[in-house]
Amino acid sequence: MSLIPQLLGGGLFLAGLALAADHRGAARWVVEVLLNPAHADPRLLRFYARRGLEHPQMHFHRLGLRQLQFVRIWGGFMSALGLVVMTVSTVFLVLG
Repeated sequence: MSLIPQLLGGGLFLAGLALAADHRGAARWVVEVLLNPAHADPRLLRFYARRGLEHPQMHFHRLGLRQLQFVRIWGGFMSALGLVVMTVSTVFLVLG
């Protein structure tokens, strides 16, 4: 049995922990860069502009704090999932 599942679980745990704890602004970076529609694909923004529609996320600045909380909560879920993956893969490594 290989150690790849343990490494993936450890990486998932650490990434989730960084998001949940907002370590060095990781969660804020995810919200401001990845979820901000101003950084969206230009083709997508042109698609909405041609049809005279507003991008669904254009209320970003009003909902920014809520999205930050959302990202931190999902970071906690990622961290817990990473721990489960590490535990299960370690059990299978020891028993197998």
